[in-house]
Amino acid sequence: MSEERAFARTFDSLQEIFEFTAGYFARHGVDPRIQATVDFAVEELFTNMVKYGATAEPGSRVRIALEAVEGGVEVALTDIGVEPFDMTKAPDANVDLPVEQRRPGGLGLHLIRRLVDSWDYEYSPERRESRITFKKTLAGTPAPGNASSTGEA
Repeated sequence: MSEERAFARTFDSLQEIFEFTAGYFARHGVDPRIQATVDFAVEELFTNMVKYGATAEPGSRVRIALEAVEGGVEVALTDIGVEPFDMTKAPDANVDLPVEQRRPGGLGLHLIRRLVDSWDYEYSPERRESRITFKKTLAGTPAPGNASSTGEA
């Protein structure tokens, strides 16, 4: 069973988002051992949408949908009224360099890539709608090359 809610495009929505995910996990019996990873991924993706979706229409909201799947959950974040930005194609952070030589940014997406089972991006130019979906299961085996993209929808 899936549930969806829309959240204001502000960092102040994070607590409400965490309450939504915690409630969903409890109501649908999703293994709580994956909740911290799901919350981390949702927080990173949501905050990127807020920070970089400057073209979003005033008052627009980000929709978050959760759906229980075998052994875990699938999560979709949808941002409306924005230009395309495929986070799944963002380059990995260069973690081999010393901290003082690293370029800022990208570490959150680098970590998500290694924590979730899979993720995908879709963009609808007609609706100016970006949608990023990821799946996390307890049995999942994330790998650095797990990103895929369906391109334009």
